[in-house]
Amino acid sequence: MNGDDLTKEELLSRFLQLEQRVEELEQELTQKNKRIEEQNEQIEELEARLRKYENPHTPPSKRRSATPRSPTSDSDEDDDNVRTDGGTPGRNDGHDPEWRTVSDPDEEVEVTCDCCPECGEDLDESVGVSPRLVEEIPDPQPPVVTRYNRHCYECESCGTATVASHPDCPDEGQFGVNVIAQAALSRYEQRLPYRKIADRFEQLCGLELSGASAWHATERAARGAAIQKIRRHIQDADVVHVDETGVKRDGDQAWIWTFRTAEHTLYAVRESRGHDVPAEVLGEDFAGTVVCDGWTAYPAFTSNLQRCWAHLLREAEDVADDHKKGERIHRSLRQMYVGLQAWLETDPTVRERAQMHRSARAELTSLVERSETDGAVATLLGKIEGGLDHWLTFVGEPAVSPTNNAAENALREPVVLRKIIGTLRNDHGMFVHETLLSLLATWRQQGRNPYEELKRVARDNEMISRAQAVPVVEPSG
Repeated sequence: MNGDDLTKEELLSRFLQLEQRVEELEQELTQKNKRIEEQNEQIEELEARLRKYENPHTPPSKRRSATPRSPTSDSDEDDDNVRTDGGTPGRNDGHDPEWRTVSDPDEEVEVTCDCCPECGEDLDESVGVSPRLVEEIPDPQPPVVTRYNRHCYECESCGTATVASHPDCPDEGQFGVNVIAQAALSRYEQRLPYRKIADRFEQLCGLELSGASAWHATERAARGAAIQKIRRHIQDADVVHVDETGVKRDGDQAWIWTFRTAEHTLYAVRESRGHDVPAEVLGEDFAGTVVCDGWTAYPAFTSNLQRCWAHLLREAEDVADDHKKGERIHRSLRQMYVGLQAWLETDPTVRERAQMHRSARAELTSLVERSETDGAVATLLGKIEGGLDHWLTFVGEPAVSPTNNAAENALREPVVLRKIIGTLRNDHGMFVHETLLSLLATWRQQGRNPYEELKRVARDNEMISRAQAVPVVEPSG
């Protein structure tokens, strides 16, 4: 039937139908464009979050910020004040300023004036007050010397000899709990050499002591029994982040290991970098999950691993920068990681997690089942294949993180101290180093006051002997 055979009414009806169809198609197009915009916004958000995860492991020259640049970031500023990580100094736009809290005054001083400083005329009553709060510290106080006459007793029943104790009188040495706590904090918070610690005590308190005496006070804090509690918490944890970095022991190579949970951090300085160290610290029967990088000591210790995705993504990006064949691998890994992170935020069930784990593993397996002759690309695929059992643990276990950022962050303070100290002298110095680093890091995690905690440790008088205050693992050869 052609148009000539249609009546006027039929042509009008056909026209109205076409007009209605056009409106429907326009509505569908509008909805599709809206969905595309929403998906683009979600992609931008996920990419920003991915940059956040990569950031702690990315060199400053390649670091990217997850926040948009400030409108003033392109202004002509002094190059020394421009950040290299993509951000700008100060709070983001829209954030309220934060001012330092000033305490109420302990006393008030009336500051008056009798005559005019210009003409010398006598002044009548003041016409107002211009208050100013000034915070000051007291003048250096001389040390307080106390002699504790500790009475001795002998039990008439069993013959046991007893010497009375006092919480402010340590069982060893002539320094009180405040000196012990301040010496340890000066060394491991202010990072001062022992010679400078001695100078500080003399300048601020008039207390004369040598650098060796400052060392002994610090060593006394390390021999408290508090470290054993941290070790037990670490051994009982379900998830432990582990990492290690080099350190010198009397000029020779050693390693400082960190074992970190949500509320505890334990450091161990050892001359071994093998699986014997996690076996000693965590115990041979450790049943939790270890979050780690690709070092061979970890799979030699346990099969319950979560390999770090931040390392993998950074290495894949480096390969993609130099090899075109690596671009697809990097893109696939990145999309998988971002997608899994977004999916996990939907709070999936145990069954859904298991299904996603199988699906993601199949995708990784498909990714590595390709023949590559390029050395760097083949090495990357081999690394992915070698960790197939350990890349996706976080998908099935909610408490497991996909990155080892926690352990790497915990190593920052020891690395700074390594640059200052240079080398640890002996096994006893290694023990003091690892113990005080562990105590201070754990107390910071738990929001506790390090100074008060160190005084408590010194007051407990539950010291381990110097013979026990050495690392346990023998050199690996």
